[in-house]
Amino acid sequence: MTTDADVVADSIDGTVFDEVSVELSRTYAEALVGAAEGQGQVEAALEELDAIVAEVLVPYPKFAALLASQLLAQKDKDRILVDTFEGRALPLVLQFLRVLNRHGRLGLLIPVARAARAIWDHRQNRRPVSVRSAVPLDDAQLADLRDRLGRLLSATPILKLTVDPSLIGGLIVQAGDDVYDASVRRRLEQLRQRLTEGKTHEIQSRRDYFSYSE
Repeated sequence: MTTDADVVADSIDGTVFDEVSVELSRTYAEALVGAAEGQGQVEAALEELDAIVAEVLVPYPKFAALLASQLLAQKDKDRILVDTFEGRALPLVLQFLRVLNRHGRLGLLIPVARAARAIWDHRQNRRPVSVRSAVPLDDAQLADLRDRLGRLLSATPILKLTVDPSLIGGLIVQAGDDVYDASVRRRLEQLRQRLTEGKTHEIQSRRDYFSYSE
């Protein structure tokens, strides 16, 4: 599923998200997680990076493109980073942004943030899970769903919730490549398919009967 962050990342000039970019993003992400873990600030640092992506880069793609642009001098970008984030972000996070700038990698900030989150979730035995429901789930339903998924996955599920009225009722749950479709729409499709197959079988049986009679 394409997100707003993916669109912004793809639109940044000079960013070609190929295998080299994937590897670089993971390398910087591992460095960030390691440094933050040493300071006991992993959760806080990742939350701030997520906030920068969600509240700065995604809503203001021109600003994101400016930071990634090769046309703006490194020292000017550094001044922008300091003016924008000093006193508002953790020193560790600001330092990391400036390191990315010094290496000309600010255009990788979104995939780096995504990779850092994935690395830390994996270390903490947390699994991202997408849940689509026909109506919003209440607290009791969410608690029950988390408990069931925790036992099924043998991990702590991190839920991403989406409301999709077209499901009519029930849920579609996706954890990695595994999809669990318990929606009313799916059950109706299965019922329709069985009815169609039954009707086809009935028609064929009648044809066979008359062919035999002749």
